[in-house]
Amino acid sequence: MGNNTKEAYEEREEYEMSILDKISDKIIDGVALFINLIKRDWKKRNQSKIQEWKLMAYALNRSPPALLGLVIVIAYIILGIIGPYLASWPYDFFPVMYNSTSRLAAPGSNVFLNVTMVKNWHVIHYTTTVHYSIGSDLFGRDLLSVLLAGARTALVLDVFIILIGPTFGIILGLISGYHGGAIDEIIMRITDMFLAFPGLILAIALSAVLPGRIQNFLNYHPFAQTLVLKLFALEPRDVNNLGKLLAVFVALIIVWWPGYTRIARGSTLTERENLYVEAARAIGLSSRTIMFRHILPNIIGPILVMITMDFGNVILTEAGLSFLGLGAVPPIPDWGNLINQGAQYFPQAWWLVAFPGIVIVTVVLGWNLLGDGLRDILDPRTRRSMEFKVKKKSRTEGGESNA
Repeated sequence: MGNNTKEAYEEREEYEMSILDKISDKIIDGVALFINLIKRDWKKRNQSKIQEWKLMAYALNRSPPALLGLVIVIAYIILGIIGPYLASWPYDFFPVMYNSTSRLAAPGSNVFLNVTMVKNWHVIHYTTTVHYSIGSDLFGRDLLSVLLAGARTALVLDVFIILIGPTFGIILGLISGYHGGAIDEIIMRITDMFLAFPGLILAIALSAVLPGRIQNFLNYHPFAQTLVLKLFALEPRDVNNLGKLLAVFVALIIVWWPGYTRIARGSTLTERENLYVEAARAIGLSSRTIMFRHILPNIIGPILVMITMDFGNVILTEAGLSFLGLGAVPPIPDWGNLINQGAQYFPQAWWLVAFPGIVIVTVVLGWNLLGDGLRDILDPRTRRSMEFKVKKKSRTEGGESNA
């Protein structure tokens, strides 16, 4: 009778679902359905993995700092995609050419403009009023519009630097840790050479040296010009300013991979001694399959946490280089460059430092909060304690009646 009571209790046991849990369930089920369309019967074979994802989402939903970070990150990504289209004024419209009072206009100011311009070989005259909700910059541009357009610059640099740098480092780390011997020695000595040189100093040196070479490459490759302009949502007239922007991009990729090589190599050295790797070798699987299909999924946890936090670090570093005059140059919208402009007129034009600074700090904080939450969820030692917060409810009345 006692066993029957226990079985009835367990059968009626289910997770207490919040609204966020139900939303995350729908999202995970949708992802699983999409993967199932690509890989037949994937959902049926990976029910345990799907349930594990849901448990991780439940734990994330009960971490307020991680949820706050997730909201900030989602907002940043959305603004990075559609920000240039939400801006009230284009980033390359300079009101100071038509009214000098628009230069460094204070927040809340309204400036009347009598505009004369040539468009499509026609002279256009019109009058308009610009409302500066959070002030203007040196060129009289609406600061809010420039910040929205700058979100695209930050997001594109962020995504591609993290996509290329860490990926390269992880591959080298896997190869080094798995094969060992001479390969390991060569890869790690090269890695040590990069790590021995301060990353920021190396990035500054590369950002100062590379712009001319990159600009020459773009001038001889029109397709590359068009692609870069589309990615950053820039106008064709800014093509000659792309060299400095992409120099920072290349410099940060070169600086960013060594840390991932070390982490991936150390984790691979531990994993390659496990029985599942020996079994994979015994049945004749190739080294590439063992590394990328079996070892990588088991070491990806701490790497994902590091990647999440590095999204914020990339923004900070890029803004720092732009502040030093090594990144994007006006009129290309860039958060760090706005602070560089404002530093010359602080505290009179405090808004040029304050608002871009608030945006940068908020985005970096969002990535760090999300990274901390992921670290807690992916670490088995703290993960289980978080899962206990996912309270369970049981129909004890049913169990007692069966007893």
